[in-house]
Amino acid sequence: MDTRDRISCPSARCKPGATLLGVVREDGTIGFLPAGLEVDEDFVRIARQGRNPESRFRFADRCVELACHQWKDHHCTIPEKVRGRLEALPESGDLADCAIRDHCRWYRQDGPAACGICPLVITDVYPLDEAEAAPAG
Repeated sequence: MDTRDRISCPSARCKPGATLLGVVREDGTIGFLPAGLEVDEDFVRIARQGRNPESRFRFADRCVELACHQWKDHHCTIPEKVRGRLEALPESGDLADCAIRDHCRWYRQDGPAACGICPLVITDVYPLDEAEAAPAG
């Protein structure tokens, strides 16, 4: 398998085969699952009842690079966009357990600094109809 096939986007959509990374907490940060869980069709069906699953959970899936609207100049732009909106970056300190760190796109780009911003990212930024039409990422 090509290494690129194993690189994961840590801000993907809810679909069968994705990995459930965590749950959005009341304070808007992500509480991560140390091992992650594979998403199946039943999870997707149940999660789509009510608000968009991406507004309540964080998912990972294969990074699609050029097929994603967040991809520019050979890298994912989400980490730099998040850093640009923060006055000060959170201290990453000891890195929490992560289900995808060894093949995470952001970690490969930015190292431990990516782990400092990761809990601050909620994927859901579009109404459901636009999210369905938007590329993953």
